[in-house]
Amino acid sequence: MIRFAFAFWLVLLNAAAADPVLVKSGEHDGFTRLVLEFESPVDWQVGRTDDGYLLHVRNVSPNYDFSQAFKAIGKGRLAGISSDPDSGDLQLAVACACYAIPFEFRPGIVVIDLKDGKPPKGSSFEEPLAARHKPESAKLPVPHYDWAQNVVLDLRAEREPIPQATLAPPPSSDPALQTLRESLLHQLSRGASQGVIDIAITPAASADTENHAPASARIGLGELPGLSVTDGLPTHDTIGAEGQNCIDPERLAVSTWGDDTPIFAQMAASSQGLVGEFDQQDDLILERAIRFHLFIGFGAEAKQLLLAFPGDQPDRAIWQSMANLVDGNPDPQSAFLAQQSCDGPSALWAILAQDNLKDAHGVNTNAAFLAFSALPIGLRRGLGPTLADRLMAVGATDVAMRVRDAILRAPGGAGSETSLLQAKLEMYQGQPAIAEATLKTMVVDPGPGTPAALVALIEAQVAQDLPVDPNIVTALEAVVAEQPDLAAAPAALLLAKAASGDLDGAFALLPTAPETEPKLWRILALLGTDDEILRHAVLPREAAMPASQPDAGPMLAKRLLNLGLADASLQWLDAETTADPLLLATIHLQRRDGRAVVRVLTGENSKPALVLRAQAMQQIGDEAAAALIYAQAGDAIAESRALAKSENWQQVSLRGEEHWKQAASALIQPAASGAAGDGPLAEGKRLIDNSDATLGVVQSLLAQVEAP
Repeated sequence: MIRFAFAFWLVLLNAAAADPVLVKSGEHDGFTRLVLEFESPVDWQVGRTDDGYLLHVRNVSPNYDFSQAFKAIGKGRLAGISSDPDSGDLQLAVACACYAIPFEFRPGIVVIDLKDGKPPKGSSFEEPLAARHKPESAKLPVPHYDWAQNVVLDLRAEREPIPQATLAPPPSSDPALQTLRESLLHQLSRGASQGVIDIAITPAASADTENHAPASARIGLGELPGLSVTDGLPTHDTIGAEGQNCIDPERLAVSTWGDDTPIFAQMAASSQGLVGEFDQQDDLILERAIRFHLFIGFGAEAKQLLLAFPGDQPDRAIWQSMANLVDGNPDPQSAFLAQQSCDGPSALWAILAQDNLKDAHGVNTNAAFLAFSALPIGLRRGLGPTLADRLMAVGATDVAMRVRDAILRAPGGAGSETSLLQAKLEMYQGQPAIAEATLKTMVVDPGPGTPAALVALIEAQVAQDLPVDPNIVTALEAVVAEQPDLAAAPAALLLAKAASGDLDGAFALLPTAPETEPKLWRILALLGTDDEILRHAVLPREAAMPASQPDAGPMLAKRLLNLGLADASLQWLDAETTADPLLLATIHLQRRDGRAVVRVLTGENSKPALVLRAQAMQQIGDEAAAALIYAQAGDAIAESRALAKSENWQQVSLRGEEHWKQAASALIQPAASGAAGDGPLAEGKRLIDNSDATLGVVQSLLAQVEAP
């Protein structure tokens, strides 16, 4: 029995030693990150070797899994990674002027950052560390058996459940981890608020404590996605959020369909032996050849293989759809329809296949981004702009920005399509001036992306209310004629004509791009001449208000009001409840509808509103009320004139202008009477003197009052 227990222990030790240590990676700005996830805390050491660095784990010979080591990074910094077959030491070959900064994120997770530049002075990780080779006698661990531990009873006893691992509180004394800690907490909170992750809190193992810990937490420091929290249950990548069957991720693992060797060598090897004896095709080699062509983005060639070598492979429909999508062709009968909510790579291809997605509901944008980041860089550059367009269309602009970043992180030129994507994102972020600068560079340096850049340049200039150079209009006319499949070109041509001053020509093109009508009316309001306003903005009586941008209607209403067309102006305003009260009141005042002015300005007490209300009262004929409102508005001159029109001479003599005060006083004061016993000549002279005084006051008043 003791021999059985001893053998069983040896088997357990060998099985534990065989558990793989997954090596993940991520490319970041200025450094490359490696993450090693051990099953339990380890005692580790990092030092220099002749060609890089070495990680030694004491008393353990890890079995490293490198399947994902180069999944998200190139070989610009990390040229190679391997493990010593004897000691299990991890060897890192470095191909850059960079240095290693290792740290333990938490027990069992070791992180190694390869950073550009020179290492800090005194760094212990720059000390030489030679690979350790185990002697033959040490290759098979022989455990020490302690008879006092009663091993047989322990094996028979019921095994206690292993407590769940908890997240230890991060050390506050290490400033190097502060940025990482804050980033993790931010991403965790953001994911929980968006419903992307669930954080379950369960009681701690001890019943008499109030401490709680997450049920299960796994933190990935790789490039994508950066954080994962789970309840420990198995994932179901083949079942979508709506219960549909999702395509198995293994069938869409595009990154495994090729490698880093030269393309010409892979292409020759991919189809070698495709046709054998008696012209019989080899289905396995056919599958390898089709997948390789998709790996390098040769969709048309992959379709040619499917056509030339018919068969009954279960993935033929998937390959056919992928071939269309990597070439940028529409795929209405795609094998990926209704897959956009899946958790695997099929969500990416479903988004690419459908250009009619309206919102992000039911679209797994995070899964699509993860699948996109795992694609070869050639496919990322080719599919990234289309994917970003789809994501922006459903409102996932933040994910679209991550798509752009995943392209820009790779070495080499990103291409014109990525520059165009950058400009579109700048437009979405409300920075049309920056987008215009990016697009002008593309237009000045002609290339395959010039027509699309020209179209986007018009959108950027129109967004800034800038005039368009007539030469650009001529160039766009050539684009529309030569590239009828460029869907956005007709709309850009219409807007370019309008912004260049040819509004009549723009309205003539409106049937070809009806979606531009709201912008066209705004350009008319900003740049149109009075004649063009009269030709296009004066609508037939009872006509409905055209589709326009929110500020275009009020601007056109003001233009028509200045031309004296109050009724035509009124047609460009929404209902009274949403229109600007002051503008609406001004229109009603010009229409001589004073009561409508008073109704519209109910509750408005600003000085312009009070002045309009007073003018409305004058239209109604209530000069006394108008005078009171002018006084409330602080307009003494208008108040004085309203009092004069109301013939309230007593108030005019007290509150009116000086010349009005004199006239009012002459009217309300009795004429000077003569002395008792004056004769007719004296009385006549007195009347003449009073008349002369009154005439002088009237002449002074007329000299100072403006003619109506």
